[in-house]
Amino acid sequence: MLLMGESINGTRKAVGEAIQNRDAEFIKALALEQVEAGASILDINGGVAGGDENADIVWLIETVRSVTDTQLMVDSASPEALTVGVEACIKDGGKVPFINSISMEQARIDAVIPQVEKHKCPVVGLCMNDDGIPETAEGRFEVASQICELVDKAGLPTKDLWVDPLVLAVSADGEAANITMGALKLIKEKLPVSTTGGLSNVSFGLPNRGLLNRTFVSMCAGIGIDGIIVDVRNKQMMATVRAIEALRGEDAYCGGYLKCHREGLFEA
Repeated sequence: MLLMGESINGTRKAVGEAIQNRDAEFIKALALEQVEAGASILDINGGVAGGDENADIVWLIETVRSVTDTQLMVDSASPEALTVGVEACIKDGGKVPFINSISMEQARIDAVIPQVEKHKCPVVGLCMNDDGIPETAEGRFEVASQICELVDKAGLPTKDLWVDPLVLAVSADGEAANITMGALKLIKEKLPVSTTGGLSNVSFGLPNRGLLNRTFVSMCAGIGIDGIIVDVRNKQMMATVRAIEALRGEDAYCGGYLKCHREGLFEA
């Protein structure tokens, strides 16, 4: 399962303060903690209220690249910040980054497709359009199909499109998780893409969110989700992920599971 570390995000108070204060050591430590915990991709979001996002995202990327060559994911609502972030990632031979994210919203298409065409950036695709998030699994599948066609025309291998079927809170809609899983099932059955998701929205507004999040990850894994956007530093979540990998046959002789157990990297 591809693990996309979500923690370097300027909307988080401690990260936002580190960006504003140019606290490189904090950011470096956060990057290394995620890599050591198992992240294969590090999401980088420099959005801080009142900040200079272009300068901030470049600083973040350069700071992270100084301590790890782990592939990065440029995450921004700003087309200009996306562009300068991608360029900062590939500067001096760096790895082509993921982009988070594209959708069928025209503004996102206009921002992301030029980067996909130019650099063949892998991209997270959100199942939403200018009308919002479709209320049915079938509606989200239709959006996923449109995004797949779009990136294919831009020259990106469809396996490098990571579709996120999106999830809303079950506290507001009791069918929210079922709709997400229904969309995921259709996508896995009918489209030649990869799948991912930031699944923690499912528990918003409820107590014991970690329990709901881990359970939902397991349910989506049973359908075949290929990756998740997650806080890899959460030991209980990582215990669940390593168990999933062992049970899905993705961990030869359970070597990764046993290694993490011996090193105390997760909690049951």
